[in-house]
Amino acid sequence: MARHLPDFLTRRGTAPARVERTAFVLSGGASKGALQVGMLRALLERRIRPDVVVGCSVGAMNGAAISADPSLAMVGRLQDEWLDLDDDEIFPSGLLPSSVHLARKGESLFSADGLRAVVERVLPVRDFARLAVPFQCVATDIGSARAHWFRSGPLVDAVMASAAIPVVYPPVEIDGTHYCDGGVVDDVPMARAVELGATRLYVLQVGTFDRPREIPRRPMDMAWQAYWINRRNRFHRDLEALPSDIEVVVLPAPTDDRELIDFSHGSRYAAEAHDLASTALDAAEEATRRRTALRRSWWRRTSA
Repeated sequence: MARHLPDFLTRRGTAPARVERTAFVLSGGASKGALQVGMLRALLERRIRPDVVVGCSVGAMNGAAISADPSLAMVGRLQDEWLDLDDDEIFPSGLLPSSVHLARKGESLFSADGLRAVVERVLPVRDFARLAVPFQCVATDIGSARAHWFRSGPLVDAVMASAAIPVVYPPVEIDGTHYCDGGVVDDVPMARAVELGATRLYVLQVGTFDRPREIPRRPMDMAWQAYWINRRNRFHRDLEALPSDIEVVVLPAPTDDRELIDFSHGSRYAAEAHDLASTALDAAEEATRRRTALRRSWWRRTSA
């Protein structure tokens, strides 16, 4: 007679055996990318290393860095970089545009030269082929209005395309195609990680999607609000649509009320993110141990 496992034992799959692949999924979030540094530290301290990394926008930069060198040394390098970041280096003159900025012609309010300099400082390699861990980042193909996944070729250009926030930065042209921020189409690319064979996802989502939002008072506020709503809906929809046998750990982010352009106190927020992630990871590990013990106990009873 066939034996049927209880539902709570089958959610994570017990048969047949499969190859386990771990993915780090890093979202966009501008200045909140500092939180991902603390999360990465908590993961690597527990010897949790990725088989594949996918990232969007600032998560593309952090993800490419950890793919180049998945070590605590690289986490320290990232933390040093985030500590030294200057608001004006990333968003010259602040994000709120003057009447002069709004009146002039062009594709964006500001140059991305400062951002490119930061990306070049952070990344120890310049080509996907030299990464230690397979990595992909998403950008929005403006012409086709679709997601484009970079997986080979020049690394800095791909990260810049993924982080080209509409209006703020100019689109990035690569081989005749223009790209903007990947967050427009896929801010937290969990589904892509599953497509690449991941069975366990550690999601470094720093978009503070569930934080209450104030009523917009300026046109730029309304633009950001609409952008945030789109990203939030896509995240929850994708999370609910993941196959039931995919293990998902969404690392909690501390309450971070900074504006996206405020890069101050990055080290403090990274430390808070580290502590929260550590607690969550330890709880997830304990839950896994309990599930394993239950499975073994069930098999022993039914096989007797």
